[in-house]
Amino acid sequence: MFKSLLSKALLVLPFIAQPILADPIVWKIYDQQREFYVLGSIHAGKEAMFPLPDIFLEQWQQADALIVEANILQQSTAVPTLSPPFTHQALHEPALKKLKKITTALNIPFEALLQQPPWLTAVTLQLALADKLDLKADYGIDYVLLQRAQQQHLPILELESVSQQFKMLENLPENGAPMLIDTINEWDQTQSSLRCLVKVWQHGDSEKLEQLFQESQFDPTTDDALIFDRNKHWAETLAHTAPYQSGKFMLVVGAFHLIGEQGLPNLMKQQGFKVEKLTSGTKVNCS
Repeated sequence: MFKSLLSKALLVLPFIAQPILADPIVWKIYDQQREFYVLGSIHAGKEAMFPLPDIFLEQWQQADALIVEANILQQSTAVPTLSPPFTHQALHEPALKKLKKITTALNIPFEALLQQPPWLTAVTLQLALADKLDLKADYGIDYVLLQRAQQQHLPILELESVSQQFKMLENLPENGAPMLIDTINEWDQTQSSLRCLVKVWQHGDSEKLEQLFQESQFDPTTDDALIFDRNKHWAETLAHTAPYQSGKFMLVVGAFHLIGEQGLPNLMKQQGFKVEKLTSGTKVNCS
């Protein structure tokens, strides 16, 4: 259930560089006028996830811009619309009892969540779980690279705004109730999957990453809103709009946006781009 985890700009940290054995997946998507070097992000991470792959950092030196989902370093006045139905209205008694048990384990206030929209409660739970597992937003891949781009005066381009992301969440089916119910029902699996995800990402195990993606599916309408519709929009934007018509770009989006037939690399291929996977990765054993 990690795919709805949002980036949050917390503390300002320098670019991290500590050696580990890791080879996260890097894609090259290109045509005659432009090159996109694509890295999947985990929006909250840990120090051991750095440094990033050499092949990505080498291309960074000649890049014209960094492209991200949203530039979370920019101050935004956008705030979510907290409209009903709220969590206490969306859940039946068994789910409410399990939610209370989860909040106790996470040490977050149960009563406050009941007054939130279900989508916000689901996001709150996942952020709290990430924090419990020592995954910090200020070690998120996109956050660290945004910091680096800002320090080096590399232009930053965003595919959508924070306000657009809020609107997307606010328009989820039943105000996000199906997503919250799935999150609660599969909470134990979510914890183990989140631990596994970091290891899988570090080692670039594309087969295991796809398995985790399939296991984290919500209902089709929610998945379309969170993943697939955005992928289609991004592919169209990168292929046909300014300022993406020429140059070398470093592109960082959530890792689950890069998987399968509806993933961004394959959609870009359908737009006429050549697509190469630049890293090999290694197999990971985790469940």
